[in-house]
Parts: sequence; structure tokens; C-alpha cells
Amino acid sequence: MSEQLIQLRQELAENPYVTFDTDDKGVSRVFDLEWDFHALNQNKKTFSFGHIDEKYRHDIQSYLYALMQWQKKSSSSDSHVAVSSLINYRNKLNTLATRWGKSEFSLLSSEREWKKCTRKLEGVGCLSVCRHLASIINALNKVGLVTRYVHKREYINWVKPDAGDGQAIAFPEVISVSILKIVVEFVETYHPYRYQISEAMEKLYTYQDEIFNAELKALGMSTLTTRQMNTLLMKVHRVTKEWPERTAIPNFSFNRKGNWLGRLLRMCFICLGLFSAARKEELLSMNKDSYDDSLAAVPKISGFSTKGNKGEKIYTTWNTAPIAKLALELAFDATQATRKYLLKQLDDGYQNGQLTKDQYNAKKKDLDSAFISPEIPYASGGLMNKTSLKYTIEGASDALNMKEFNITASAEDVNEFDLLNPDRAGSLKVGGGLPRLSPHDLRRSFVVFMVKNRLGNALTVKYQLKHRNINMSNWYANYSELARTNQLLMDTKLMSEFDEAIESSAVDAWDEIYNVSDTLSGAEGERIAKNKSERLARGEEIVMSRSELLALVRSGDKSIVLLPTGGYCTNRNCERLCSLMDIVEAPCEHKVITDKAAKKLSRERDNLIASFRSINDMGDYANELILDARKKKIQSIEPTLVKHSIPFDSFNDDIKAVWS
Repeated sequence: MSEQLIQLRQELAENPYVTFDTDDKGVSRVFDLEWDFHALNQNKKTFSFGHIDEKYRHDIQSYLYALMQWQKKSSSSDSHVAVSSLINYRNKLNTLATRWGKSEFSLLSSEREWKKCTRKLEGVGCLSVCRHLASIINALNKVGLVTRYVHKREYINWVKPDAGDGQAIAFPEVISVSILKIVVEFVETYHPYRYQISEAMEKLYTYQDEIFNAELKALGMSTLTTRQMNTLLMKVHRVTKEWPERTAIPNFSFNRKGNWLGRLLRMCFICLGLFSAARKEELLSMNKDSYDDSLAAVPKISGFSTKGNKGEKIYTTWNTAPIAKLALELAFDATQATRKYLLKQLDDGYQNGQLTKDQYNAKKKDLDSAFISPEIPYASGGLMNKTSLKYTIEGASDALNMKEFNITASAEDVNEFDLLNPDRAGSLKVGGGLPRLSPHDLRRSFVVFMVKNRLGNALTVKYQLKHRNINMSNWYANYSELARTNQLLMDTKLMSEFDEAIESSAVDAWDEIYNVSDTLSGAEGERIAKNKSERLARGEEIVMSRSELLALVRSGDKSIVLLPTGGYCTNRNCERLCSLMDIVEAPCEHKVITDKAAKKLSRERDNLIASFRSINDMGDYANELILDARKKKIQSIEPTLVKHSIPFDSFNDDIKAVWS
């Protein structure tokens, strides 16, 4: 048994505190069913061990405690990883224990137990799951509790065949635009009604409380049975459905559970996500003061990001569009009555000792968000037991996949979906809706739309998505370039325009050769010039008309390529590197140089001479080979200038620094 393991067991004998409040007083002990991290003010405030099998629970809690203590000792700030990371550790340790059948993880140092464990882990999941399972074992190795270190060559064998890593989906462009259209129309429609919505909800809360308290008083009870509660709710509904607010606000309905308000919040959330690509928790940290268009041409929204910073919050900004201002104002102002009511209940709960100071401050901070829980429980206890008062957008992967979108995929949508999401190919059906719609899908769809339509590149994505490295940004943009190319190839009208432009350029080049240039050089140019002279001698004024040239280009009888060295090549299968080979090999048999190309070569020769003399003046022996090649290139151009009657001074400069 290692020294670290002995020390750990001695510490655990006293069931020490593992979490503390802001006054540094102990809150949760190692073997408690729930650990309370409210004092850290992170996105995740608590997590439970209640769902873990009792035979594994204490071991998992023990090793998790050991990891936290090691991290705190190794950290300059005396802190452990983010609470969300601890939750991930807990889940991975539980997976290992349930698969292996044991939770005394120090036994993994034994070859015999390791072989048993690895056999049980085969087919456990996709590559990322296997990598994370290996990483938790390697973390225990760092702490000194396990001597086992897992390399990729080992955990790669655990991967389940055909198990994708589950990258967030990218919407086909037509579907993306349709979702955008619906959420923007919703935000623009209800933005003018946002104060009326809040006033209507406040009226509802007041009326319901009056009826509820009157019923309790009449019955002489402190609470109602389920049957009595349902009767009361029906009574309230019969009265409130006649209120004028229901018709004054389009398609409006209200109840204490906040169903309609929840729909409004989801619409605003999707709108904000599609116009910023911020993460879920980053969006939930925003309110109507987060929008700013006063300092730059492009509007910004601001919020808190915790990704990659041990759960610590960093205030940062994202580029967005003006509709984000309306979405934030609608979400915040429409829930103002709900926010006011929740705050009153929080104050009462704190005064009555139902909440600790840290719990009260954390829940009160949640109410700064534009996206708060729209549900108002009758009993205050339900509110006090909530971990967070922010709007819950999590759980199912289709949490945002609302029927209002009425998505019906076409065959083109399916093809584009399969191209953008190859690991999910086949999950979108013709006539069906999206297989899922999660906050992270909004994020990836933003990236793919931006890169596909050349509104930004990987660096733009890295800034907007707050990635730490550009590889992650490129991963998010996966397949967008391919989709754009595929879209171009499928656009027959556009491809036809490309073909016409190419044909027109080819005809222009041949027209210059046959009918414009007085002199032609190059092997092919001289053959054409000879043929041209013979035809002119017979009295022909036009050697070849544009219509004749176009017919020859379309039939494939004539092909031409503009050379970077000047002139043209008429060989469709050419593999020469003319700028190099013209110096060391015989001139190309398919080259044509016109008067216009010769003038370009003359200017290039002047630049080469200036460059040669500048380098030559350095007198550096290391430049001898460069200068020799440049001199040969300059002299190789001169015969062409002679043929086209372009005046020049012969170049015969000596190389000053020559190896002996």
C-alpha cells in the first residue's frame, strides 16, 4: 500500500469537510450524499452521489476527495478544478466501478485486476469517452494512488465499433434560415408587448395568491391535497381565461408554471445563440444591459465565460446583430414580475433560515439573468430546494426542438445534412424534422454558416467561440468548405457562367495570337506565324474569326493556358515547370509569346537585373548559386526581346563573390 493511500485512509477516518462557505466554515463532508459548492459562485452549485450504488459510493467519494486535495496543493491559488469537472470525474469513476465491478481503484496497479478491468471496458463508448476514462486513471496515477498509466494504444481498444464522437450537428442552410426567420419574427412581434406581459403575470400571481390563501383559511389547513389543488386551479382558470390580457397580447396564455413564458425564453435564447454562437451558460449570464453598439460598427453582447478557467468567471464579449438587443430586452422585461416575485420569496426564505447566506446570494445572482425560471411554486419550499433560478435548458438533446419550427426536410436538406454531419448520416429523413436541437447545435451551425458563406475564417471562429486553439475552431467548421463546393457544383446556372467565362478568356487569348500580335515567338508561336504569313500572302485579311476560334475551343481542338512566366502554353497535358526548365532544358515546343507577353518579360528582366545587382553588391559567397541562376534567367529572356524588337542593353555583369 502506497504512502499516499495510507495517508488518505487516515484523513477519511474522520469524514473531513470537503466544501466550505465564504466564511471558510465547513458545509459538506466527504461521505455526505450531496456536496454543496455555492460559495464558489460557479455555474454548477451542487452535485449528488445519491444515484451511485452504495457498494461503490464511499470509494468514489474518497478518491474524488483525494484528487481535489492534490489539485489544491499543486495549485498556486489553492483551488481545485471546476465543479463541472468534478462532476465529470464522479461520472467516470462510477462508469469504471460499474463496468469493473469494483471501486477500490488502487487495485488497478495489479496486472491481474487491470486485465479484468480492460476486458470489461471493451465497447464502453466512443473515443472521447474512452479517453476520459483513461484520463481519470492517469489522474489517480499523478496523485500516487495508482501506479497504472494508460496510453492511447490501450484505451483505443475500448472504443465501441461505429460509435461516433457525437459532434454537435450543423443545420442545412435552408433549415437554419427557416429557424432564424421564425425566432426573429417572434422576437419582433412580442418585443412591443414585453411590459404588458409582465403586468399580466403580476396580476395573475396576485390573484392566485389571494385565492390560495383564502382557500387555506376557509379549510383551516396549512396545505392542500392534490385533489383540492386541482379544483382550485380549475376555478382560477375559469376566471383568468376571461381577462382582457389574453386577447390584447397575440396568442398569449399564462399560468403559474410559466409554460408560455418558457416558450418566449426559448425563442429569445435561440435568437441570441444563432447570432453569437456563445455557449449555453454564457448566454444565461446575460441580461438586457449586455448589449452595446456604442463603441464599434459591429454590435457586441457581453457575458461571463468559465470554460477552461477552473470555473472562474471571465467577463468577455461576442459580436452579434441588432436583433440581439430586442431578444435580451424581451426576455428580461417580460419576466420582470416573475423576477420580483422570486426575489420576495428568496428574501423571506433567507430571513426564515431556509437558505444559507451563500445559497441566498447565489440564487439572487441568478435573477440578474434575462433567462430565469418562469415557474412560481405556491409553496416557498419548492423554490428554496432549487439548485438554480436560471431557466433550465438542458437534459434532452432536443430541448429546443419546438413544434413551432414545423421543420420538414427536403431531399436537398437531407443531402446537405449528411455532408455536414457524416457521423449522423441517415438521422434526418425526407419529410421529417431535425433529430435534435441543442444549445451546442446552434453554436456549430453558426460556425458552418459563417465559414461556408465566407463571412469569416478559422481565426474569426476562434475569437467568436472563445476557443483556446485554432484546431478546435477548424473542427467546428468541419465539412463547411466541402458543402460550399458541392453547392457550387450543383448550381448549374453558376457552373454554366464559369464555363462561358473560361471559353471567353480562351477565345481572347487565341484572338490575340492570330489577329492582334504583330510578332509571335516560342516554338508554337513561330509555327503559327509561318502559317499566318502564308495565308496573308494569299490575300486573307482575317486569319481566324472569333466564332471559328470559339468552335475550336468548345470542340477541344484548341487548348490554351496563361503561363506565369509570360506567354501561353497550347499543350493541355503539359507537366513542365516553365520558369525553371526554360533555363536548364530546351525551350518548350508548345509555347507562344505575343508582343504583349514580350513586354511583360522585358519588365520582369529589368526587375531581375535590379535584384541581381542588389544581392551581388553584398559580396556574399553564399549567394553565388542564386546569382548564377538569376543571371541565366535574365539572359534567357533576351532572345525573345530581340525577336519582338524590344530595345535592351545586354547583361554581362560578373558575380563578385565566387568560390575558388
